[in-house]
Amino acid sequence: MTIQRERPGVTVELIAKAKERVVPKSGVVLVPYQAEWGAPDELVKLGSFEERIAQTFGKVDTVELAAEGGATILAYRMTNGTATKAAYEQADAIRVEALYPGLVGNELKVTITVSTSEPGKKELQVTGPLQTEKFSFADANELAAKTSQSNYVRVKKLGETAVTIVPETALTGAKSGTVALASADSTKLFMAVSGADFDAMYLPFDDSAVQAAAKQFMSDRRTQNKKLSTLVIGGKAADDENMAKHIERSVAQNARFVVNSAIAGQHNNGKVYGSLEWAAWVAGMIAATPAHESLTAVVVPLKKALKDWGHTDILSALGSGTLIATRDGDVYIIESAVNTLAVLGTHEREDYGKIRVSMTLDQIVNDISQVGKKYKGKLGNNDLGGAVFVSAVNAYMTVREQQGAIDTGWTFTDKKNGIGDRRGFLLSAKPLDAIEYFDIDWEVL
Repeated sequence: MTIQRERPGVTVELIAKAKERVVPKSGVVLVPYQAEWGAPDELVKLGSFEERIAQTFGKVDTVELAAEGGATILAYRMTNGTATKAAYEQADAIRVEALYPGLVGNELKVTITVSTSEPGKKELQVTGPLQTEKFSFADANELAAKTSQSNYVRVKKLGETAVTIVPETALTGAKSGTVALASADSTKLFMAVSGADFDAMYLPFDDSAVQAAAKQFMSDRRTQNKKLSTLVIGGKAADDENMAKHIERSVAQNARFVVNSAIAGQHNNGKVYGSLEWAAWVAGMIAATPAHESLTAVVVPLKKALKDWGHTDILSALGSGTLIATRDGDVYIIESAVNTLAVLGTHEREDYGKIRVSMTLDQIVNDISQVGKKYKGKLGNNDLGGAVFVSAVNAYMTVREQQGAIDTGWTFTDKKNGIGDRRGFLLSAKPLDAIEYFDIDWEVL
């Protein structure tokens, strides 16, 4: 029997994209961080625990916090550009250089000895934070080729002199590129990640001016780059017990695409984090949570809050759009999954103040836009071309309705107003919020 094959098209792409949205790991969270190891000033996607370990050795708390919900990490190590790599060298033979710049390189140790696995060869042993790697080699060329897979080093051949046996020796010469973050670093960060695709972004700055700039950056991405995502911020550790300070941050933002974390205290792992670090966990959860699920009442891995908020503080937080964790029996939960939108602007509604609704809006726009980019210039500007795109989006929206992300009764129609290379379409759909308040009338008989 002959296989009946169909040409892949936009409809298939959109259905696949819609189905991805109920898989937690489909979400991507951008986590800028500072450390003494990792690719400097470069975006690196980390989709698994093994990839995070290779990049950060698991020592960057904000990266690990963001990954707890299952989201894919888009990591960006911030440096001042002066970091250098540690190295060990044998003149006219080889140079063993740390994979990344930073002070961790000075902790790496190398040993060159007789190979125990391949008689007649020598062996390079590299001892690092995770394990000891061993590479047997006959000459410098073989060693350079094999260490291309090392998590710690790279070897370069310098000349024709034979590699000599040496006892354990530490790499030296590394310099740190880590300094206290300043506003100039945020500008560099925004420029570097402007074109990246991510669902949520963790901001590692507690300065109010930088947070205002970050809000503008995210707004510009939405309007100019057509890339919609959510910004998550936190505050200064010294202010974390002061609800007025948390509310002040929320009021300054007042945007559905900004979430303000007021969670602070001891994590279940035993470490104490302020609201700025907990913002990374919140950002990861936002990216990882499927659009048909709410973060309201999600258990927070908080062993002991820095402060257990009273009823007045809780109401003030909710009224200002401040995300808080409250004690519920033996655990802490997110009181309500709110963003900082509290004062409605033009074309905004009250339910836009919920993370679930806002994320659904962004996801639908992002998904249709991203898939549309693949097919722009390929459909004729006539009723047939318009009908193909309408059919594709209808298939996508049907899946989103089945997921429970949007209500029934949605429509996507072709305006049939094509002129030149432009054509208009109209999407009408209602994102579904979650039930948070149950009003029960009890008639006692």
